Amino acid sequence: MKRKILSVLFVMFMLSALALLAGCGGLTYEMKASSRAQKYITDKYGFSADVTEVLLSGNSWLEFSWEAPLFAHVGMKHDGKDFTVLVPVRNDDPGFLCDNYEADIICADIENRVREQLKCDCAAFRIDYGSSYGNHLLPRDIRSADDLKKSSDSKTVTVFAHDPDPKNAEVIDPSVYGENTNFSIVGWADTQLPEVPYGLIRDLPEQCGWNVSDIYFTQNDGSWAHIAFDRIAADNICLVMPSECGAVLEPAEGPENPGDVPVTQWYRIKSTGEGYGALYAAVGAAPDEEYCIEYEHKGKAYYMRMPHTDGADPAYELCSPRYCDGRGTEFVFRVVKRDFYGGEGS
Repeated sequence: MKRKILSVLFVMFMLSALALLAGCGGLTYEMKASSRAQKYITDKYGFSADVTEVLLSGNSWLEFSWEAPLFAHVGMKHDGKDFTVLVPVRNDDPGFLCDNYEADIICADIENRVREQLKCDCAAFRIDYGSSYGNHLLPRDIRSADDLKKSSDSKTVTVFAHDPDPKNAEVIDPSVYGENTNFSIVGWADTQLPEVPYGLIRDLPEQCGWNVSDIYFTQNDGSWAHIAFDRIAADNICLVMPSECGAVLEPAEGPENPGDVPVTQWYRIKSTGEGYGALYAAVGAAPDEEYCIEYEHKGKAYYMRMPHTDGADPAYELCSPRYCDGRGTEFVFRVVKRDFYGGEGS
């Protein structure tokens, strides 16, 4: 019994010692990352900056907690301006360091050029480039929009604009902004623009698609493609489909299934062309409430989960992708409050 107690105490001691070593190691990593970040900034920009914080990356589940973290985000400040330096912890090669000190200037330069070509005052931008460990992080040799243009780094420019002129949208030459530059310009039917989502938009963005009228985007060869959308609103739902689908939304009749809690009427979607869009619903849904699209097939009720719209302050809280097959198939549905996995709603 005594030996067993001693064994347990020994294991606990060893675990405590490892935890202590890991803590001391973390402090050492922070000091090293801070020092390297300060030297990097002095070498690149010629000034000194203060370290405000050091955030070490967590190790993956395949690594031991006492192993060195992969990298550190070092928060810095110079002349009242906050920025970040990415410092690799396991690699001493200075070529892996990068920062976002010039991000606001670079983004403003690109935005001003695009805005001038687009000739649209009501527009919101999102410009993405840089390290996969943090947006707008650029290495030592890139300090301006012109430097970024000359590099082979991937760049994505996404614009939401209120009714842009197609002639102005499609004359923008992506190559002017550098190799591997992709554009998407989303026509928005309201002057209240949404938060621009991440990434190149080539089809309807589910998180904010209810007011989309057009999408212009660059293809792999640099040429422009265009999709026009029809927006059909009825009561508390909105159907957005490519215009070439010829989609129609009209009232319909359907069965009343006991236990379902309907939040919309029955509707029918008809179309003559093929394409992808989305169906939106505004039902006052709380984030933790579940909803489904109910539809009938051969006399039996089926349900598809209708997820919450993934966007900031959405006009429609629920969204479901829709596909029209071009064969004239009709789809009769309604939205019900119902837990897709657990049955009827409350």
